[in-house]
Amino acid sequence: LLVFGLVLCPVILMAQRREDILSIQRDVAQLQDQVKQLQRSQDDQIAALKTLVQQSVEASGKVSAGLTTLQQNITRELADQQGKLVAPVATLGTKVDQVSEDFRSVRENVSGLASRLGALDAKLADISSAVRTLAAPPPPPPAPATTSTPAVPGPPPGVSAESLYQNAFRDYSSGKDDLAMDEFTQYLKYFSQTENGPAAQYYIGAIYDRAKQYSDAVDAFDAVLERFPENPKTPDALYMKGVDLMKDGRRADASTEFKAFLKRYPNHDLAAKVQAQLRTMGPAAAPARPPAARKKN
Repeated sequence: LLVFGLVLCPVILMAQRREDILSIQRDVAQLQDQVKQLQRSQDDQIAALKTLVQQSVEASGKVSAGLTTLQQNITRELADQQGKLVAPVATLGTKVDQVSEDFRSVRENVSGLASRLGALDAKLADISSAVRTLAAPPPPPPAPATTSTPAVPGPPPGVSAESLYQNAFRDYSSGKDDLAMDEFTQYLKYFSQTENGPAAQYYIGAIYDRAKQYSDAVDAFDAVLERFPENPKTPDALYMKGVDLMKDGRRADASTEFKAFLKRYPNHDLAAKVQAQLRTMGPAAAPARPPAARKKN
């Protein structure tokens, strides 16, 4: 039995070892199958991923092509619109320039016409003065007693309305107020009915204002408003009257004049200054003083 057992034992061990080897081989085969399945699954996923990437690349290419086409279309449309608009805008700009040039020419012509009319008015006044001088009868012999009122003398020989006004304005502009005052006064004496009569009266007020004789300046500016009809110096005279009333301490009267200015000339260039003067004066105003006696210039 012992011999039999010794002989049989290696056989059993060999059989057991063979069975173990076969089991290991089965496990290895099963593992290889799993690896193959995993490899196939990974290959399938990679193939699907490649397909998705390819589709994405193709879609991106299509979008890029579409954007390029859209940009080209927009650029072409903008170029077409620009080409269509440039010519009309350039034509409109040319027409606007032409209109501006025409308006400038008209304004210059009107200014020249006004100057010529002023000169003609002055010459007519000179002619009228000369005619009155020539037509005047010789003076009668002096009588011992007479109550007749002497006639208003004409301008001195060689003095014309145009030259007298230009000299007066030149002296006023250069600060020769005394000389300008005398010349403006002579102009009003001989040529008050001409076109420059209101301006001469206005500059007399301006000379008083520069001399800080505010009461006299108020009277001179008021004379522009009373002695002459509406003229280019009327708004300036009304404004300066209010200013000199305020400088003279007559704030209530100044406020009245400023309010009258805004009511009469609400859109004038001086309206903003008038409103500023009213704001400076405040709501309260000093009681009005009776105006001083007017001086004759």
